[in-house]
Amino acid sequence: MGTTIKTKTQVVKNKDKQKEKTTNKGDNNNNNTSNVFASCSFSSLGLHQTLCDQLRERMGFEGPTLVQAQAIPVVLSGRHALVNAATGTGKTIAYLAPIIHHLQSYDKRIQRSDGTFALVLVPTRELCLQVHEILQKLLHRFHWIVPGYIMGGESRSKEKARLRKGISILIATPGRLLDHLKNTSSFVYTNLRWIIFDEADRILELGFGKEIQEILNLLGSMKTGHDDQGNGVPRPTKFQRQNLLLSATLNEKVNHLAKISLEDPVMIGIDDKVLEPTSKIRFDNSDCDEDNEGTYSSKIPAVGAYKVPEQLIQRYMKVPCGSRLAILLSILKHLFEREPSQKIVLFFSTCDAVDFHYSLLTEFLFSAFPQTEEGNRPMFLGCKTLRLHGNMEQEDRTTSFQAFKTEKSALLLSTDVSARGLDFPNVRCIIQYDSPGEATEYVHRVGRTARLGERGESLLFLQPSEIEYLQDLEKHGVSLAEYPLLKVLDSFPLSAQKNNTKKSVFIDMHPWIMCLQKALESCISSKPKMEELAKRAFCSWVRAYTAHRGELKRIFMVKKLHLGHVAKSFGLKQIPSLVGKTFQNQTKKRKRFEKKNGSSNKRKVARRVT
Repeated sequence: MGTTIKTKTQVVKNKDKQKEKTTNKGDNNNNNTSNVFASCSFSSLGLHQTLCDQLRERMGFEGPTLVQAQAIPVVLSGRHALVNAATGTGKTIAYLAPIIHHLQSYDKRIQRSDGTFALVLVPTRELCLQVHEILQKLLHRFHWIVPGYIMGGESRSKEKARLRKGISILIATPGRLLDHLKNTSSFVYTNLRWIIFDEADRILELGFGKEIQEILNLLGSMKTGHDDQGNGVPRPTKFQRQNLLLSATLNEKVNHLAKISLEDPVMIGIDDKVLEPTSKIRFDNSDCDEDNEGTYSSKIPAVGAYKVPEQLIQRYMKVPCGSRLAILLSILKHLFEREPSQKIVLFFSTCDAVDFHYSLLTEFLFSAFPQTEEGNRPMFLGCKTLRLHGNMEQEDRTTSFQAFKTEKSALLLSTDVSARGLDFPNVRCIIQYDSPGEATEYVHRVGRTARLGERGESLLFLQPSEIEYLQDLEKHGVSLAEYPLLKVLDSFPLSAQKNNTKKSVFIDMHPWIMCLQKALESCISSKPKMEELAKRAFCSWVRAYTAHRGELKRIFMVKKLHLGHVAKSFGLKQIPSLVGKTFQNQTKKRKRFEKKNGSSNKRKVARRVT
């Protein structure tokens, strides 16, 4: 940032043991709630009463979560902070509420012409929209504080017009923010007081490291209080700058960002085991109960065990590669029959895989199911199916995002664009059909369910050659139990046709799976467009499988795969080499055509000009 930032940090942590509730000990849901919510009130944390009313009436919060009870007093105090907490614990409100409290308390009301006071950086467009929606609810009674957002995929000219009028609290994706900082002269941020990095690890993992550094340099050059050489020459500033980093996981990149952007930060939610022994200073919050006391420390945390909600049921399935598709549809069918009014998020590794499975699930009719009264075959899944990935048009992404939030029963097929920070109400299950790779991704994916004390479950698909991945998760404190897959398969109608010569049947030889696989292959081969999507998904899946890094390469090795079985998992009858060659040949033909067509168009344009 052009100035030397101290690495001394301060830590706020939970006591090792929280008070046990003396009532309703047998109520699982109540126990879950006691692990998430604090016993104090929002008003006792120092927030304005009108804001507390908004949190209760419009957001449905009777009291703060443990994370909010720890973070809100720190943010109100003006100290820099690094917040590390499990997903779904209310981190967004933990920083928005104190900012609104300060802005509404000024003797002279702020005006739009004053420009931006708070800047919230988020990794994805969907999270940008979600934070903006929460902010609008909180600002219902503070109409003079103007919220707004800027992000990729939106009209720059319209964003410039909004920035020219003035946005008090601005939510932005890094690339678009940097663009406006450089090119929008009407963007007023001289009164900037807060910079928040929400889902900081994801921002960095998406490759925004250079953009963040440049953003900090552009903003810091005006408000650091030092000269350009970092010699500590004071500059007059209207407000004390406050930076906040929030993340569900810690890694070296986040630690580096903390060192260059935070000065003497309070660290919230860091366990003793990830800190070296240091001199400690007492942190007391006299307005809250004893559970919210902690200590300060002067060390940046090491990367340790990850936090997942205690009420989350985590399971894995050992699935033969060739039967993956049939088993996926079976599990989805079972889950929606067990609980029709629920939402499920299904994660894939590539955009092509999302498109193929979306096409299949919205068109597949299973002949084994009885016909409806009208004489039609019902859809395999009787729920709303949606998709979300980075290659979709922004309008389509926003539509899917909003639709999934409002539906009572729906299935969302998504890449990791949905894995960070997004809060979908009533998501009961997360299915990771493709391995997330890094343990941090696993934690963020499962964080879409079991939020704020609600129950939830996660299912991880693993091939027999990938079982060692469970040990990698164990290193980070994440343990999974095996899912009773065979019991679920036996519940389907064709289970009575078991092989009589054996007590048990291999999963890929199970009568239900064999029947369903045959129907899937027939459906896909009869639809040219769907078959083309399957071929593309196969090719992109193999490429993604080879992209695993570091220690994971030893677990996810392409050499261990039977590519014929991989093709079968996409419902393809052709051998993989032919699939690959066919797709590659089509790609080459298309590129040759586009090149030839493009050059001829250029010649035509040149003739017109001359």
